[in-house]
Amino acid sequence: LAARLVIFAGYGLVTSVISFSYDQLTRIAFPRYFSDRSWTLGKQIFSLLLLVFMIGLGNLFYSHFLGFTGISGTSMLYFQMYTLLVGIFPVTILTLFARMKHLRDNLEDARSLNARLGGGNENSAGNARILVFRSENDKETLDLSNDQFLYAESADNYTEIVFLENRILRRLLIRSSLKRIMQTTDDPDLFQCHRSFIVNLGQISNVIGNTQGCRLELKGATDQIPVSRRNVAGLRQRLDVIKKATN
Repeated sequence: LAARLVIFAGYGLVTSVISFSYDQLTRIAFPRYFSDRSWTLGKQIFSLLLLVFMIGLGNLFYSHFLGFTGISGTSMLYFQMYTLLVGIFPVTILTLFARMKHLRDNLEDARSLNARLGGGNENSAGNARILVFRSENDKETLDLSNDQFLYAESADNYTEIVFLENRILRRLLIRSSLKRIMQTTDDPDLFQCHRSFIVNLGQISNVIGNTQGCRLELKGATDQIPVSRRNVAGLRQRLDVIKKATN
């Protein structure tokens, strides 16, 4: 009995190690595919099926290590079918519950953030300011008033500045990292809501929540800007400061 328990524990360990490694390594290797902005239910299902496949392979090699089976196409098919039948239902149920919880939490975050907008999200009490965006070599500069700038998005070694000019949406690439843009363009309304986005807090018109997280709708823009879960609290605090300043 003790030997069987050790063997079963080994299968559990293989499954746990593969699951943890899969979650961490795939997000590092394919950050765009697993980004909050592009995540969909279809990607969730594909990711789960791939995880089940990897667990099946792990269990096959573990069984081969124990001397229970050889490595062949038949044994691989057997382990994949067995792992799928055993794992697909609990994994699916847990995923659905997790998505329901995420949706509930994100809807509550969106409600809380919208309450803090409350008509008080004009750029720092309406004070007109000039924002200067500079490239790394200072050869390119873009001067915008704080009511023109909407958001900035990281684009590899560049940053795309999105702004309004005569009520027309414009985009300009500047050779600079998002981190440098944040450091050199010092303004109280600029907030990095996501690793790939800086947003103008004074231009937020609405916050929506879904299973993927919270997203910001901006005045004059059609794009929805994602908010990382870890940045929700900071965004809430910054909106509180702006609202107090404008009341």
